[in-house]
Amino acid sequence: MLTSSRSQPSGAAYYLPLIIIALISCLLSFYYQGNQWVSGDQMQMLRKGFKAAIEGVYLPYGNEASTVGNVPGSLSSVLIGLPLSLWFNPYAPVILQELIRLAGFALFINACRLLFRPRTVILAGLLYALNPWFLYDSLVYNPSYLSFGAALVLNMLVRLRREGGAASFWGTFVCSLLLTLGVGWCLQLHFSWPVLPALTGILWLRRSIRFNFGGAGAALILIGLTLIPYFQEAMVNDYITSNPEEYAKERYFGYGLVHVYPLFKAVLYWLRFGSLLVTNKALPSELAAGAPFYQEALYYLWLVFSQGIGGLTVLFAALCNYWLVFKCRRTKDVRTCFMRSLTISCLLALLLAAGAATLTLNYWQIIILFCFALMPVLHILDAAALKNSWLAGLGALLILMNAVSASTSEKFSYKADYAAAFYQFCLTVYNDAGKCRLTDAQAAAIRAVDVTPPKD
Repeated sequence: MLTSSRSQPSGAAYYLPLIIIALISCLLSFYYQGNQWVSGDQMQMLRKGFKAAIEGVYLPYGNEASTVGNVPGSLSSVLIGLPLSLWFNPYAPVILQELIRLAGFALFINACRLLFRPRTVILAGLLYALNPWFLYDSLVYNPSYLSFGAALVLNMLVRLRREGGAASFWGTFVCSLLLTLGVGWCLQLHFSWPVLPALTGILWLRRSIRFNFGGAGAALILIGLTLIPYFQEAMVNDYITSNPEEYAKERYFGYGLVHVYPLFKAVLYWLRFGSLLVTNKALPSELAAGAPFYQEALYYLWLVFSQGIGGLTVLFAALCNYWLVFKCRRTKDVRTCFMRSLTISCLLALLLAAGAATLTLNYWQIIILFCFALMPVLHILDAAALKNSWLAGLGALLILMNAVSASTSEKFSYKADYAAAFYQFCLTVYNDAGKCRLTDAQAAAIRAVDVTPPKD
């Protein structure tokens, strides 16, 4: 059981910082959303939303993946189409997405409260909700919703741990049911979902968690019912279960294992998720030729500073993982035992996913493990004397990093106009101002806006 030093306080001194962090995260996320360049995956999501809101048809499949067809299930259509049906506005699906991601944040914080000291929980809030890895996914596309399902799985795993977790039949039944539903949520959004049952299975085999197969079975029945329309569609539509692109024929399951490099890249992403070395896509866009000297100086100064901080934090994350995996093999501390087992299970599941994948995984294809990658770092820092000034400084740094990435990076720019891109795409799909809830004058004005993303 948890010791008395980890008892959870009540009052504004504890909850107010977390509320402030959540509010700042929402503001930054909305800034990201308004500055997003709309292309590719976002268009796939919006097209499904338009079909649901305008035609009343919720497609039983999700986005098309790189090599293996479309994601099963109608959840993508619901997440975009339902809010657009209630309020046809570019920010209707954004608001729902923010609420879902806030729920994921609450689940993550709740899990951390069961493991760490109050000050560490506040640190967890900073490293999760203000992390550029998290906020850079503030887009209208399917990986943005994975954080909720992943946090639900993490929360249930913490509650199912053998020491200090649920022990009764109904306790394990409910936790196992919710855990499986969390996997089912991710299953209908992205093909990265198998890593979650894989790490859960490894934890169970290591006897680190209790698992109620009755609860999991009940959840599987519910998930199966939601997938009936998909299976019916798959019987008459071969396209959604295969990819006709020529390059897809060169890929096969086990590609990552044969080529080895994808395994190392996946482990590096695991370490980077626990650090501030964010994706290169989040770095400032290259300056135009002939930019003033002061802009070049600021550009390179920021690159050196942000990459330097990122590199140091990657080394720290690596040390945290090394200490847990190799230096705590004989520990008797039950929390450390669980965190070690969780870390090992995640790494093994990640290697299995990278080895089985049909392509070299990119960060958005394993961002589902982001909240798990923070746990080794938080466990090590739980013993440190964290000062308020350190937490405030970290928060300021994270806000600055996000402000830069949201203003000028590969996927975001202060020059972008998400609302105009939303309506332009609707007009492209339907060529009818009325269906897009616009007057002819509004449609003409919107068509004149340049919403073309910059070329790579």
